[in-house]
Amino acid sequence: MTRIGAMCSGDAVQQQPEGVERRTEPVTVRGAVWKPVAWTIAAAAVMVLGVRMAFAVEFYGDAVFTRVAASAFTIGIGFGAVVFGTLRLRTRVRVFPDRLEAVVGLGRKDVVLPGDVVVIRPTGAGHVGIGGVTGRRRRGFVANRFDRHYDVLADWLRDNAAGPWASYQDLLGKLTHLTRPRVAYDLVTRVLAFVVLVPSLALLPALVSLGAYDDAHIRTTSCTVESAAGGIVSNRSSRGIGSSHSAVFFETNDCGQLTFDRGISYDNRDEIARHYDEAPGPYTFEVGAASFWIRENMPWVPFSPEVYSIGSPR
Repeated sequence: MTRIGAMCSGDAVQQQPEGVERRTEPVTVRGAVWKPVAWTIAAAAVMVLGVRMAFAVEFYGDAVFTRVAASAFTIGIGFGAVVFGTLRLRTRVRVFPDRLEAVVGLGRKDVVLPGDVVVIRPTGAGHVGIGGVTGRRRRGFVANRFDRHYDVLADWLRDNAAGPWASYQDLLGKLTHLTRPRVAYDLVTRVLAFVVLVPSLALLPALVSLGAYDDAHIRTTSCTVESAAGGIVSNRSSRGIGSSHSAVFFETNDCGQLTFDRGISYDNRDEIARHYDEAPGPYTFEVGAASFWIRENMPWVPFSPEVYSIGSPR
């Protein structure tokens, strides 16, 4: 009897349909980890830069407010990016045979049992996201149809949340949605975020830092004036952002265009410009070291270094 029972048992095992064995190890559904990791590391580097700026007394000189403001702005941008990367890193769904364990952003782990899910809906651009809400009025889980092991999550929902899953499938069929990942589009978007968005956010602290460095590091150089003219300068540095004021523009054959606005007003700009325009030649200029370095090494940048003072003709 024992042998017959064993044989019958063995036959039952052999006849068991393939794939019905219950899975005991959890499967994690999430996107590629390297993307949020790379983003978080870059954001942390921005925060470190902001902290370093806060203690760069030699760089900023006496411009204490500029140093603190630029540092705080940079740290804030970096902190926000770190939070964004952390949200992406934490968001995941672990699929067990008898439950889901989901984490959304900075929220706590939410255990979703069979029958808990009351609504499943598409989310995000292209409706590639999927979000489930439980009867406890909490967001149960968030995933992406292109995440790794998404098919395991879909199977679990089909078996344990049949009604909401059928409604989700019916709604998704009526919507225009992506059927494959947009690899090239996502890559271009991320590249643009780094080469356009990040430099744009860094523009304000860069401008105020440049002005502060120039004030603390003045350089004397000789430039040959070809002509001079009075005009209006706008939004050129930390001292001119959001304002317009009179200035004298020097055209030189060896230093490019220089801008002199200290002590220049609408009433005297033309007279001062005429003085240098009628007496061209080499003059000694005191300029900001950083601004003039940009002029010397990156002449294609549309930038006019500021002149602090002008000496007598050489």
